Formats: sequence, structure tokens, C-alpha cells
Amino acid sequence: MVNPKISIIVPIYNVEKYLSKCIDSILAQTFSDFELILVNDGSPDNCGEICDKYGEKDERIKVIHKENGGLSSARNAGIKMATGIYLGFIDSDDYIDEKMYEILYLNAVNHSSDVVVCDFLKVSEGECLLSSKSELEIDVLHFTNKQALEQLYISEKEQRVKWVIACNKLYKRSLFDHLEFKLNRLYEDEFIAHEILYNSSKVTLITKQLYYYVQRENSIVGSSFTIKKLDRVYALKERADFFRGIKETDLHNQAQRQFMDVFFWYFHKTKFEILNAEKELRDLKKVFNKNLFFLLKNPHISRRNKLALILFTLLPFAYFKLIKNSH
Repeated sequence: MVNPKISIIVPIYNVEKYLSKCIDSILAQTFSDFELILVNDGSPDNCGEICDKYGEKDERIKVIHKENGGLSSARNAGIKMATGIYLGFIDSDDYIDEKMYEILYLNAVNHSSDVVVCDFLKVSEGECLLSSKSELEIDVLHFTNKQALEQLYISEKEQRVKWVIACNKLYKRSLFDHLEFKLNRLYEDEFIAHEILYNSSKVTLITKQLYYYVQRENSIVGSSFTIKKLDRVYALKERADFFRGIKETDLHNQAQRQFMDVFFWYFHKTKFEILNAEKELRDLKKVFNKNLFFLLKNPHISRRNKLALILFTLLPFAYFKLIKNSH
């Protein structure tokens, strides 16, 4: 297939139960000018064989078999092979509305948008929503890069999430000429979302749920707390540093406030739920100490909370005793 409009990249690992449903929903798209890149990331089950069978059936499908390197590694491998003008990412245990890429593509072209975002719908493993339940009119909203970045800090968590995750979007391929997903990290989307939005001249939001996000009990992010989940703290720290570097003061302050909230939640969980985590706690504390100056200057943080920050910095044990006694 020569020069497709869209390259759709699906990283695959240990999802034999879900994979066919995911691929079928992509092949059923009303928009057909795409290549589908299936990246078998060293999956130990039958995913590799499933990919090859689909590749034999449809010439739009390309299959990559590689050693296991994680989600970011698989996405990056797909990006390197992609030839489309636009890129889309689908997680292999999710699926999509049959009109998703038609709607995203037409809006990208008609509005000269660098990124087009749609809403997502959380569904249980047993549900099957391959086509829209409703033909209600779709609202289309446009944002500058700064306006899009401000959406990362709106009050409703569900509304924030759709701006961070990678899979409910269509991107101009050129956005990834100098960007890639960070290897060996959880919350990989958190590490890159702000850079993608910042590098976009125009971002368009489609207020319709076109991406179906399957809620799995054994998913990595939805599983019990582990040390690896501290990656989110470091992602938010990098985002705050990024905004400081581009001299976006208000975005930097909001990012620092979010970093602070997540830091204390995760620090507390690590301290009281994870055994032998002293090194990780020390590393976290060093990161926090380096940010104290900016936190104390932050107008989004109350005076009371700033006093608590100082107490935590100087006497962390006293801080946790105070927190415990207040509950």
C-alpha cells in the first residue's frame, strides 16, 4: 500500500483474549485509507500467530515481531515503520467506534489541525460497542497549543484524562519527527502529552465517545500499588520543568501544584505499603527538595500547605505524625 492517509499503530503483548476484537474494530472502519501496524512485542501467548493470520488476509496490515521492550518501545517501532500523513495509536485490549477515524481525519483535514481528540468511553470486558449508539450532533471545539495545555488542569479528572492518553487522538506524523515515547516507564503518555500539545499549532476536540477503553481487572495501571507507579511523579516533575523552560509561568505553577498533590499521595503509599523502599523514598525526597523553592512561591498553594511543605522538608517524621493525628 502506497502512502496511506493514516498509520494506525497497535502495540501487542499478552492480550490473546482481546486482540481479535481490537483488530476487527479497526478493519471495520468506514474510513479505509490506512495502514495497520501490529507490533508483537515479544508476546508469550498466541498473539504473534494471530497477527500473522490477519496480515495474510489484508494487505493494509504490517506485522512487526520484536523482543519485549514494553509499550513505549512497541509504539516507537511502529512510528519508525509508519508511512501515513497522520498517526493513530490503539491499545490492543481496547476497540473503537466504526466511524472514529473517518470523523478524526475529516476534522484534521478540514480544520488544518495538528491533533484531533475524541472522547472515550469506559466499557466492561463483556461489552461490545462497535458502532455509535447515537447520531446526535457532534460539537467541534478548537484550541491553540496553550489553550490545549490548560485543559490538563481543568477540575474534572475524566476531562483531564482525555488530553493525556495517546489512543483517543489523530496526530500529524510530523509531530513525532523529534519525539518518541520514553522507554521503561509506566504512565508513558504523561511524559509526552505536554510536548505534543505544545508543538501543535491547532488542536481540535470532538465531543463524542469514539474510543472504547476496556476496564480490565489485571491491567497494569489499574492493578495494586507498586514502586513502578512512582513513574507518574517523575512524569509530572518533568512536565513542570518543561513549562518553566518555555517560560509559561501559570502553567508551571499549575503543574507544580499537581506534582505536589501526586507526590504526597504516592510518597505516603510507598512509605506505608511497600517494604524495603527506603532508596526510592530518598530519591523522591531529593526531587521534592529541589522543587521546594518553586512550591513556596506558587500562588496556587495555600499558606497552610506551604507551612506543611516546610515541615515535611525539615522534619518528615513530624509531618507524617501530624497527618496521622489529623485523620
